[in-house]
Amino acid sequence: MYLIFFGFFAAEGIIYPFWPTWLDSLGFSASEIGLLIAAAYWPQVVTGVLITYVADWRVDQLRLAAVLSVTAALCTLLFYFIPAHLWMFVCLSVLFGGVWMVVLPLSESYLLKRDKLALQNYGWVRAVGSSAFILTSTLGGFLFAQYSQSWVPLVIAASMLLTAVACLRLKRQVARAHLAPPGPARKRPDWKALLAHKSLLIAIAAASFIQLSHTLYFSTASIGWGVKGFSSSAIGMFWAVAVIAEITWFALSNKVLAFCAPLSLVMFSSVCAALRWALFSNSDAVSLILLGQCLHALSFAAYHAAIMRFIRDQAPQDIQVFTQGVYYSLAVALPMGLATPFAGYLYQTRPQWSYYVMALFALVGTVLAFIAHQKMRSSTHGSTNVYSRLL
Repeated sequence: MYLIFFGFFAAEGIIYPFWPTWLDSLGFSASEIGLLIAAAYWPQVVTGVLITYVADWRVDQLRLAAVLSVTAALCTLLFYFIPAHLWMFVCLSVLFGGVWMVVLPLSESYLLKRDKLALQNYGWVRAVGSSAFILTSTLGGFLFAQYSQSWVPLVIAASMLLTAVACLRLKRQVARAHLAPPGPARKRPDWKALLAHKSLLIAIAAASFIQLSHTLYFSTASIGWGVKGFSSSAIGMFWAVAVIAEITWFALSNKVLAFCAPLSLVMFSSVCAALRWALFSNSDAVSLILLGQCLHALSFAAYHAAIMRFIRDQAPQDIQVFTQGVYYSLAVALPMGLATPFAGYLYQTRPQWSYYVMALFALVGTVLAFIAHQKMRSSTHGSTNVYSRLL
């Protein structure tokens, strides 16, 4: 699992800070870059749900993740070779996003199963993934400053191929460790069972608003820092600071969740996100940028680890992978796909107000997380009272 997450987040360590700047070097505007980034999220709203549902039922999720990683690598190489026309890139972004964005829910749901069986620590594996992010974002900054932005798609494709190899390697290791003949075919999972878990669905909605509040940051932060005169290596270091904070939280997340309720952490994280975006509205000073990047541990890592624990413990057992797909489709792909073009337009037309709008989105997440927490408490107390009466 460590190598899978290393490969996946090595690619993400180039995509998030340098994909926008590479597109910018090709001559695309901020609004067009927002459109291209959003286009990669649109198909996951569908493919994330469908592919993870099939993985719960008929297809081995590690092999499927490997196939999707290879396909994503080929798509990335096409970006490098085809002419830089907007609508050609939009179509390719849709294809790329439809496969690459599903690798994480497939891998993460497998990790959560191993975490529940105490075979691996979720927080430590995610921390290794975040370490890969910081490594490639830092080294990538120096590489692209020394040579050129044209290396961006090539480095991303290589990381995706590493992810595929790691998935197949783990699959072989698991097959060797479990020599018993395969059991009977799994029955078709009942996806409607998820609808009965209202607090889980509201918690996913809360996560979607917190993620939505990050769209401006993910799509325009690197460009904005570049406009203010920061070099590619400095931008890579800014992202590295954020991921160091993220690594620290993930490494401690299992211990924190041992005594703190997941939904309480989601509420706390959403408030921290709002504070972070308010701070970024005045982010000209290096000290403020670094402080805002340190808050990434609380605005992102805290809510993500908490939601993963909540899904692990509350989702029906036969649709664990599907629930993960729903989370990434509705709480990540949908808000990123819908809001990223809006974020790019907002940054281009009202830069002084853009981060305050993101802060409002984060606070909506606070309200939804509170509602989910109250619903969870009421259902728990209700079931306890019924059980008491039966005794």
